[in-house]
Amino acid sequence: MAETHSKNILRVLLWTGAVLTAVLIFCFSSQASAESTNISDSVTAVIAKVFINGFENMTGSEKIEVIKSMNGYVRKAAHFSIYTLLSVFVISALLTYKSLRIRAAVQFSVLICAGYASTDELHQYFVPGRSCELRDVLIDTSGAVLGIFMVLFVRFTYKKVKSKGCL
Repeated sequence: MAETHSKNILRVLLWTGAVLTAVLIFCFSSQASAESTNISDSVTAVIAKVFINGFENMTGSEKIEVIKSMNGYVRKAAHFSIYTLLSVFVISALLTYKSLRIRAAVQFSVLICAGYASTDELHQYFVPGRSCELRDVLIDTSGAVLGIFMVLFVRFTYKKVKSKGCL
């Protein structure tokens, strides 16, 4: 009985994480182009400070050029990463159901994440200055697949180590 109760709590936490991540994605997608660009530029500037030698000493126009050149990559990395997180919650939640085989859990996870990516891009079509791009759906889905494989790898490794008596 205690195991069922703790499993239910785990499910609630994982599904809550998935829903909160989906809400965060929706909020980012709801930003008009100018607001989204400002946030991306700010994040890109922080990344440039960390990874570009001498960024702090550049002129304003040089900094703007560096930020412009990096911004697309940063935005796509953000797409990829947030869908990785979404899929970690989704696959982890689905794997708590004993009646669901791993293959089905993986398939449902990919469908849920790819479906959400598709509806998110469609939503962006109606946001001022934003667009609906198949490329972003593919990037989002790729991030989701990575998250699913990460969870499966950790699960497999944990079971192997546990079966050898190391835990």
